[in-house]
Amino acid sequence: MKVLMVNGSSKPNGCTATALQEIAKVLREEGIDSEIVCLGGGPLRDCIGCLGCTKLDGQCAFCLLYTSPS
Repeated sequence: MKVLMVNGSSKPNGCTATALQEIAKVLREEGIDSEIVCLGGGPLRDCIGCLGCTKLDGQCAFCLLYTSPS
């Protein structure tokens, strides 16, 4: 079994991250694999089906738009 933990905080090393790391530690002690995914660092949107990713080697067109330097 693997547990996916989602951190939606904009502070990557804040209290939520600390709490999730403690949970991961307990899970590991019980032999359960886990992963923490941080989503709070930038804009997040769902797929709109534009198929831009097919032209960008699988990379989302919106992700590139929001993470490319201006």
